[in-house]
Amino acid sequence: MMKSDQMSSKNVKTNFNCAICGITAISKCAACSLVAYCSKEHQKIHWIKHKNKCVSYEVQTNSNLGRHLIAKRAINPFDVIIKEEPLVLGSKFPTTEPVCIKCLRHLKRSHSTIESLCEQCLWPVCGAECITSINANIHDEECKVLVLGAEKIAKTNNYMYNVLTPLKCILLQFTDKIKWNCLMEFPSHMEHRGLGSEVYEEINLICDYLNQNFLKKLDLKVSSDLIHKVCGILDVNSLDIQVPEMELSAIYSTVSILEHNCLPNISFSYDKFGCISVYAARKIAKNEHLSIMYTNALWGTRERQVHLMSTKYFKCSCKRCSDPTELGTNFSTIICNVKDFCKGNLTSKNPLDISSEWECDRCPNTAMPDKIDTILTNLNGVVEKALQNPSINSLEKALSKLTNYLHPNHYLSFNIKHTLIQLYGHAMGYKHSMLTDSLLKRKLELCREMFFILNIIDPLYIRLNIYSSVILYELHLALLESAARISKNKAESKGMHDEAKEVLSKALDILKNESEGSSGYKLLQAYKSNNNIL
Repeated sequence: MMKSDQMSSKNVKTNFNCAICGITAISKCAACSLVAYCSKEHQKIHWIKHKNKCVSYEVQTNSNLGRHLIAKRAINPFDVIIKEEPLVLGSKFPTTEPVCIKCLRHLKRSHSTIESLCEQCLWPVCGAECITSINANIHDEECKVLVLGAEKIAKTNNYMYNVLTPLKCILLQFTDKIKWNCLMEFPSHMEHRGLGSEVYEEINLICDYLNQNFLKKLDLKVSSDLIHKVCGILDVNSLDIQVPEMELSAIYSTVSILEHNCLPNISFSYDKFGCISVYAARKIAKNEHLSIMYTNALWGTRERQVHLMSTKYFKCSCKRCSDPTELGTNFSTIICNVKDFCKGNLTSKNPLDISSEWECDRCPNTAMPDKIDTILTNLNGVVEKALQNPSINSLEKALSKLTNYLHPNHYLSFNIKHTLIQLYGHAMGYKHSMLTDSLLKRKLELCREMFFILNIIDPLYIRLNIYSSVILYELHLALLESAARISKNKAESKGMHDEAKEVLSKALDILKNESEGSSGYKLLQAYKSNNNIL
């Protein structure tokens, strides 16, 4: 947990006494404000007793949220709130993609049939290089179980990667009772995952595979009900971790308690061992709930609600979800096409109810949600086709089609625009110096439109920081080109050049906390190396 070896510089009230000697104290612990000290020496002495209580949050429970965390004091921006090792760290669950059984790095499909196999259990490995991997020992416990079905599975190439992380969890009851008991405190929501549900049949395949190939041979008393519960706990509570060449799932004893909000107030980063550091993304008031986001910030409200209900089994009622316009962005808004003349905005009457009618803000027209789904399904096909082999012409054509049915800020248009701004200025025949004035203006407008949206739906740059950074970087390039074209107008040119510097500085700042080796970190290094104005 968080350690405090510095004292607050603020004076405290006279009724605070030093935790060691009892005299009037001059400073409180900067991390938790729970105790005070007369000197730094006494703070160091008291740390042995105080360190387990030195936290800025507390766990609370209610019938709606279950266990959750609140701030028990004001927390300043960028303060470390939690540092924690995972209870369980394994390959992404659920997934069927091949991974190295020892270090969890991705394997190409062709690698799953080559001769690079674990010498004991005969599951695929990435080769000799994973001997020095930091995750090399992560395989030790399940290897003792997987070896039981080694020859049969290797012979048939029947590697079911979905079972790996559940197996890690199951083995904790025999290898680490403390971690196992902690894991079992998390909700599994089996009331939603029972017989007859789609997910029940999927997990049954995992149960059959584990029992038939391994667990029965060990005579371990692991019921199918328990495997279902473990998979439910993983589905509902695990965090997805993306590190270079790896997608992992992890459960943390404290961090996994954090509740969801589509406008979260904390951010986090991982080190190469899967240890997580949780930071305040802004100033957090005493008694404020600490939150992260469980779903995709670039989905509309309807899509986020469906995803949360089907995977996490709750409905989000945050500020963004409760507003039909998504905080004025119109990120989910459909264009009303009654008799092809209205062109008003169609939004849900009650965005927290996925069965709610949608209504126009200009005419009496309403639409049932199934009609909205049909429109979105058809247009999603247009987007996917355009992004398969993107070109400026194909993307502009798709975007033009979308604007007949969707608000210009709609989320389906976002990925097309994000791809467009990277083609304008970089694609063959469309370098910045080759763009017409109108196309350069087009790029500037697209960048500003998208950053306006991101600044509202992710104002603290927690979930969409890479998107924001790319947009700002491309905006700065377009501004530099524009400044160069009007160089005779010194005042206007200088204004654009100064804005470009400011925008680039922001793009770099957004990525400054990216973990080394991550895609965001690599992007930051590329931007720094290409920077010639800061």
